[in-house]
Amino acid sequence: MRSPIIIKKSPIAIVKNFLLLQSAAVAAFFIASTSAHYAKIYRSLPFSDFISFHIAEALFIFLIETGIVFFIFFRWYRESYQVRNGEVIHARGVLYRNRMTIPLENIASVTHNQSPLGKLTRYGTVRLVSIDKQRILFKDIPEPQEYVDLLLRLKREFAGQKNKFEDITGDKPDITALINRDEHENLEFKSTFRWDVRQNTVNRALEKSVMKTIAAFLNSQGGHLVIGVDDNKSVVGLASDFGSLNRKDTDGFENHFTNIFHSMLGGQFRQFVKLNWSHIDGKECCVVSVAPSHKPAYLKSDNNGEEFFIRTGNGTTALKLSEANAYIDSRWARF
Repeated sequence: MRSPIIIKKSPIAIVKNFLLLQSAAVAAFFIASTSAHYAKIYRSLPFSDFISFHIAEALFIFLIETGIVFFIFFRWYRESYQVRNGEVIHARGVLYRNRMTIPLENIASVTHNQSPLGKLTRYGTVRLVSIDKQRILFKDIPEPQEYVDLLLRLKREFAGQKNKFEDITGDKPDITALINRDEHENLEFKSTFRWDVRQNTVNRALEKSVMKTIAAFLNSQGGHLVIGVDDNKSVVGLASDFGSLNRKDTDGFENHFTNIFHSMLGGQFRQFVKLNWSHIDGKECCVVSVAPSHKPAYLKSDNNGEEFFIRTGNGTTALKLSEANAYIDSRWARF
């Protein structure tokens, strides 16, 4: 899904709140005027000789009305409902922000109701209840039935994405079974992560090539990247990669991998990637399991720009800006 999906109250809420506060203010002013003689009190003030009571009264009413209008508007403007990172968030408050969250996976029911006026003006209240009885009310929401459908659909899709993530990254993959397959949309082999066998030295371009594949898996349907096995399915192992690191073991490799990942893709996507280690023919290999991301992943390019990659068949393809936008709209657009 896109992050975040923001749901705003209908402008009808501004009108309703204004009428309520206006009525309360008029009632309070009327009660106060019957209990005290404000003209007499005002004339006892030192500046009453310069400003007449009627002007002062009009100015006071103007300031109160202006304050009410600004308060109602900013209260409406600052309140929103969001769906972000697998959570439904209700944020509100003019001066102090209050937040209530419910994970999508914890939603037990989503319903809506509309008053007669709401049916006429096409707005209503969406009631969201979690499995632990926590409630969030989406009040004065336009087209509430559409948001009920949206939330239920996102819940189903999040559950499916979570299952996909667990399928890919949960159990340790069988490297022998992977090697027995040909490269395809969800599988690719790399002989090394950073050691150039031909030049017998570290080659940063190889690290970027690995990150391109991972970015493409994130932006597609996920997959496995086996490092330490070449395109001919010969087991090379990671001894050369280990030897190029300060810490020459799996922990050193994973630390370096994570540092490169953060600099090229961003730490927010690391949760979708898991490294598994396997010995085969006496050599250490790494299977990088990648789950599909909840939002587009961009690879930082050498000129400080960004590139977008997807999997097409058994290869990694870079998309142009217009192609990437169309792909993102089709894959992550939800409403």
